[in-house]
Amino acid sequence: MRILGLGIATTLALSGCGTLGSLSSGASSPFSGGGGGLRGSQSEIDGIRFRTRVSSVTADDRGFTTLTRGAGRDLAAAAEAGRVEAVEYCIRRFGGSEITWTLGPDRPAGETPLDQAGALILAGTCISR
Repeated sequence: MRILGLGIATTLALSGCGTLGSLSSGASSPFSGGGGGLRGSQSEIDGIRFRTRVSSVTADDRGFTTLTRGAGRDLAAAAEAGRVEAVEYCIRRFGGSEITWTLGPDRPAGETPLDQAGALILAGTCISR
């Protein structure tokens, strides 16, 4: 009975500090490849919240793509949310924010690729260090 009580107390303590919740959505997740966990990282741009997932596409992890969900609400804000997450990825992985874009956030709205679910796609390469 005492062990059960200790287990419950430990679980409550961990859930109160956010440790358990961070496993699925936080940048500290053991499942994140720099992309903010299983669901991606959340950014707020112009009062709109977006979830962006960054994925490495090259063996050295410098090449990446981002998918920003909900881009139809505001393409420019979604592009900024993707840019912010890409810069954070490059800083976290390589210590700098310089990116060479192949599908950049500065493209005109008509040239902005969306995936089948309506997520904005950005792609680039971290060039720092």
